Amino acid sequence: MSTGGDDHALATRLAHECGQRLLDLLSDPAASHGWGLEDAGDRLAHEFLTHELARLRPGDAVLSEEGRDDRRRLDADRVWILDPLDGSYDFGVTGAWSVHVALCERGVPAAAAVAVPAWGTTFATDPPSEPTMCRVGRRRVVVARSRGYSDGRMLAQRLDAEVVTMGSAGVKAMAVVRGEMDAYVHAGGLYEWDTCAPAAVALAAGLHASCADGSPLRFNNPRPHTRGLVICRPDFADELLGALAQG
Repeated sequence: MSTGGDDHALATRLAHECGQRLLDLLSDPAASHGWGLEDAGDRLAHEFLTHELARLRPGDAVLSEEGRDDRRRLDADRVWILDPLDGSYDFGVTGAWSVHVALCERGVPAAAAVAVPAWGTTFATDPPSEPTMCRVGRRRVVVARSRGYSDGRMLAQRLDAEVVTMGSAGVKAMAVVRGEMDAYVHAGGLYEWDTCAPAAVALAAGLHASCADGSPLRFNNPRPHTRGLVICRPDFADELLGALAQG
C-alpha cells in the first residue's frame, strides 16, 4: 500500500477529477435540474471517490457524507473523510461548491485536497498553497449564510469587521487561503466532512485552524462532529477567538 507523498498526490487527483466529473454533469443537457441535479451530483461524486479509494487504498476506512457510517472506522489507523459535493445547494446555481478529500491518521489529517472547480483550482496539503499576504484595512470575515445573523452580526460589532456570506465550507476556507478573506468563522457545530479537508489545507498553508473555542481539531470521532471552525491568518487568531469567547 502506498503511503506518504503518494497520499497527497492521490487526494489531489481524486478531488480534481471528481470536480471535473461534476462539471461534466452540469454541462449535460440530459441532466436533471433543481433537486434532481443536486442528488445526481451527490451520488456521482460519492460513487467515484469511494470506488477509487476501494481500488487504490483497499485497507483504509472511509467516512463520507453520502455513505453509511461504518463504525469499523473507529479502530482504523487510516480513515479517508469525504464531502463529495460540499455546498450542494449551490450546485448548478453558483460556483460556491467544492470537493473535499482528506486522509486522517489516528485522528490527525495527513493529506488533503479541496477542489473548487469554478475557480479552476485544487488546493492541497502538498504542495501547499503559498502563505497569504497580510491584508490592509478593515477585516473581512466570511460566514455561512445560515449564520449571517448570529456569527456575522456578532463579529461585525465586536471586531468592526466586514462580513460576507457564501455557501460551501470549502469555498469559504479557500477564500482565506487565497487571501481574499481574513477569516472564516462558523461558531456552531459542523460535521467532520465539512471541516477536515479545508482545515488540513489551511494548516499546510500556514494558517490558523481550530474549533471555534480554540481547541485543536481531531477527527474520526464516534460522533463525527466538530465544535465549529475558525480558519484565519495567525496574527488574527487571538483577537478573533477572544471575540468568540465573549459568548
